[in-house]
Amino acid sequence: MTLAHHRMLDCTFPEVRAYLKEKQTVIIPYGLSEQHGAHLPLDTDVRNAEFISAGLAKKLDCLIAPTLNYTFSGGMFPGTINVKPTTFCNLVGEIIESLHLQGFRNFIIIPGHGGSESLLQLKEALRILKWLNPALADAMILLTQIWDFSPTWTRLFDERDYHAAKAETSLMLHWCPEVVRKDKIRLDVPEIAEGLRQDPDSYQLRESFTDLPQEIVQTSQRKEIELCVMGWPEQASAELGRKIEDECLTIGGAKLLEAISSADAARKSGKRIVHDNGAHLKIRTV
Repeated sequence: MTLAHHRMLDCTFPEVRAYLKEKQTVIIPYGLSEQHGAHLPLDTDVRNAEFISAGLAKKLDCLIAPTLNYTFSGGMFPGTINVKPTTFCNLVGEIIESLHLQGFRNFIIIPGHGGSESLLQLKEALRILKWLNPALADAMILLTQIWDFSPTWTRLFDERDYHAAKAETSLMLHWCPEVVRKDKIRLDVPEIAEGLRQDPDSYQLRESFTDLPQEIVQTSQRKEIELCVMGWPEQASAELGRKIEDECLTIGGAKLLEAISSADAARKSGKRIVHDNGAHLKIRTV
């Protein structure tokens, strides 16, 4: 079947019911309102998730659930809306459980935001969700970081280009150039800008009363940071954004189609891949 609409919100419920008789795949995009320098809009991560999801949905001919517009950032500039990772993870889990009850079985989560805190907690939360809810044993959940499918984007990571920088600015110039304030591209003072490129988490100030590793630190955004751009946005171009998108959709689309086919076959055969338990004595690393 070829869908008339890929956005679930554009469908009627009989259309979703008919879709589920032939396919059980759904994309779940998420982003948030977050600081992206003085040159990119607060909804940059939402756009990342929605544009890539729209392209992948055409490749897979599948539905896209409504975008979840709240997660954890850690940034503290005006307009950045932080939601605790536990709240965010619980909501994603409940969305999956609700869709699973309807008949969906392949869940492709597309983060438009790359914050490690939310990604790490979400991956573990979803593992435990499947652990505690045996009904989800037939559900394939993919936490799909879109940059994994773009050699160009991952190479920029290797070159220390991260947040609100060359890659994200290029994507915005490709998708919606009208929202990019090119005349407002600025970086923090050289020492801070270089520190952010060397360590993207260096925007955080972590303080404690003692040097005991057992103490939970107090974390805030460093007051000396004015823009928190991590890379070289002045080098961005629409052509680079188009290349990154093409790689994400071509490589990602093929990988996801293969994963869906493998999951469908495994459900019929009953075969599963058994994994090693990973690091031993994990309690010693807490």
